[in-house]
Amino acid sequence: MITVFMVAGMSSRFGGKIKQLAKIGPNNETLIEVSVNQAIKNKKLSKIFFITNPKTEHKFIELFGYSYKDIPIFYVQQEFNTIIRKRPWGTTGAVCSLIGHIDEPFILLNGDDLYGKETFNIGYKLLEDTKTNIIGGCRLIDTLPEEGTVNRGVIDIDNNNNNVVGMKEMLKISKKDNPELHDKLANVNFLGLQPEILDYLNTILLEFKLEHKNDDSIECLLTDNLNSLIKKNKINMTSFIINNKIYGITNPGDDIKLKEYLEKIES
Repeated sequence: MITVFMVAGMSSRFGGKIKQLAKIGPNNETLIEVSVNQAIKNKKLSKIFFITNPKTEHKFIELFGYSYKDIPIFYVQQEFNTIIRKRPWGTTGAVCSLIGHIDEPFILLNGDDLYGKETFNIGYKLLEDTKTNIIGGCRLIDTLPEEGTVNRGVIDIDNNNNNVVGMKEMLKISKKDNPELHDKLANVNFLGLQPEILDYLNTILLEFKLEHKNDDSIECLLTDNLNSLIKKNKINMTSFIINNKIYGITNPGDDIKLKEYLEKIES
């Protein structure tokens, strides 16, 4: 089983520092090391890919090399024309950089989140057993603050078989005003994908680039494209609930809080 970590972002909200390399582990491990160590506890993991960018790839090579704890490591860059573009072509562009490198099912996830060992165990088994695409989500109520509103990607599920019927971004959700959403699944970008989906996504990406060739900052977003493929019955996707809390880094100070939490549970 292959696991792919998306680490190509430039961490602008984290002050420009590479948040995956923030040292948050009890033994001063970086965030990405903690996540990789959670993943490789499952013996089904055979390869690790990092989707990187030309500016920061060398940092991950310095950390992991080309083999980590006997697991082969591969690097692919999410490239774009910096002369005519302000930023890469979004998460679909990142995933399409895997074309020509992967020909078997793979787990795809954020490189700046910690999903927990059990999430990997469930995800690997479900991807292997179902032979289809999968997505893990947290109960939405568990991701909502006590006060105020947030935006969340909501996964619509067929309750008869746990198949995904759609995904959409919902704005200004609150615990008080949206009780009807409490038991929905929130998307946390833990995906298991079959290799043929790369061809579907690449077709969408090429059409998107042509349509938006004069927009230097628009992005082609994976969640939107997966939703479109599901709605058109091009792909099937089944879901599972991630019961443990997802921890990650977004803003300055998140690394300190995460380090304190990990030290607490390890002590």
